Amino acid sequence: MKAKKQKAAVLLLTAVLSMNLQTVCLLAAAPDARAAVHVQENSPEAPEAQEPAMPESYEWEIQSNDIAGWPQGPKIIAETGIVMDLDTGEILYAKGIDEKRAPASITKIMTAMLAIEKVPLDTEITFTDEVNNIEPGSTHIGIKPGETLSMEESLYGILLGSANEVSSGVAEYIGGTVQAFVDMMNQRAQELGCKNTHFVNANGLYADDHYTTARDMALIAQAAFQNETFRNIIKTPYYIIPPTNITAEERWINNHHQMIQEGEHYYEGCLGGKTGYTVKAGNTLVTYAERNSMRLVCVVLKGTTEYYNDTKNLLDYGFNNFEKLKLSSEILAESDSLASYLKDQGLLDAAVENSSADVPVNPSQDITCQAEIENNILNLDFYYGDTLLSSSSQEASQEILTAAQTYDLQQRQSQQAADSQPASTETEKDSSSSSSTVNHNSLDGFFQEALSIFQGLPSWKYPALGLLAGAFIFYIVLLIIKIRRAFSSKKHKKSRKKKKS
Repeated sequence: MKAKKQKAAVLLLTAVLSMNLQTVCLLAAAPDARAAVHVQENSPEAPEAQEPAMPESYEWEIQSNDIAGWPQGPKIIAETGIVMDLDTGEILYAKGIDEKRAPASITKIMTAMLAIEKVPLDTEITFTDEVNNIEPGSTHIGIKPGETLSMEESLYGILLGSANEVSSGVAEYIGGTVQAFVDMMNQRAQELGCKNTHFVNANGLYADDHYTTARDMALIAQAAFQNETFRNIIKTPYYIIPPTNITAEERWINNHHQMIQEGEHYYEGCLGGKTGYTVKAGNTLVTYAERNSMRLVCVVLKGTTEYYNDTKNLLDYGFNNFEKLKLSSEILAESDSLASYLKDQGLLDAAVENSSADVPVNPSQDITCQAEIENNILNLDFYYGDTLLSSSSQEASQEILTAAQTYDLQQRQSQQAADSQPASTETEKDSSSSSSTVNHNSLDGFFQEALSIFQGLPSWKYPALGLLAGAFIFYIVLLIIKIRRAFSSKKHKKSRKKKKS
């Protein structure tokens, strides 16, 4: 048996040696074989790894780059995007910001904002069968009909977990029906100045007539950020929903926004935000961030998997190219007339003491102010060249109101003087023409002069002049009659003398 095993091992070793020897012989017979393989790997026919083609949207127009003296913003892959100052509403970056796009789950910012405003956090909400009216496979946290959560727990489910069924359930609870709540959403959007937004649900699942724009979404995000509860929720890394009346296990919910978490997409100064995605909407993202006393919100719509990089580039652009500038009369160039008048009266500093604007780090345009008073409210608009930076409104002080009235009076007087100047010129021309006529015909000149004097009289003197003219005519008539009588009497006396003689 042992001899057989040794024989088999010898045969196997012989076969291996034979194969190696054959390979060596082949290489010796074809010394260029190794080179031939190398050429084939690098020939034009050989497939090579290539970078994925950049979508057309990467080259689409960036409107803010057309502003004179404005820092040039980066190209982004997302079809539309905006960077806006949370405090002033100033737009730093604009790419297609009024183009309609599907928002996906960033819709839930509006849903959560209304819920926070209308319902106390400790309110218990028992969900109905509405939780089953979501697309199969869409994001949820497994809430069942009859299950109860507090409003606070529901908000964490909506904003951190992006739970579609919780969004619909909360909408039904507040509105009575989901549609009634959606009507509230659309009404609030209009109140915030959104001109191209229309919601049809509370969770952002795709529908053809469910849309917004980057500008409108920035306005909604700005309004939501004013609420402290909202700010606290969106910056929370994770939240634990305790066991409920139906579910015995805890629900751990992680914040879906990766720029708030340590990792590849972490962004220093990120204050949270909201993610969104559907196949038709693409990736959508709202992000809040703060650096160097500037608080910005960034929105990208119809993005790709690069939506975090797009957002990072946009926020870096905002923080690196602009600075928050407290406005004062000293830095304002020659402004409009009312603002300049207030400045001359020493009242503009008090009016702008709480005003600020984000301006380019190296400005090349003048910063000016336009002032207007309406219903005792002083409205101030600040411009960088011809571009509106920011606006502020405040109740006008009595000093400012008095100064504005004095300014208006001066303006009206100046306008009246300007309006009367052409009339004086015409009168001078008429006088010159009349003098020339007198040289040719003194009578015509007299009547022209008299007519000119008559036309120049105030209208209230016309009746008096009429009475005076009537009295003058009456006097002339009496004088004529007296002269005629005297003449007739003289003639009669002469006749009597002739008869006597």
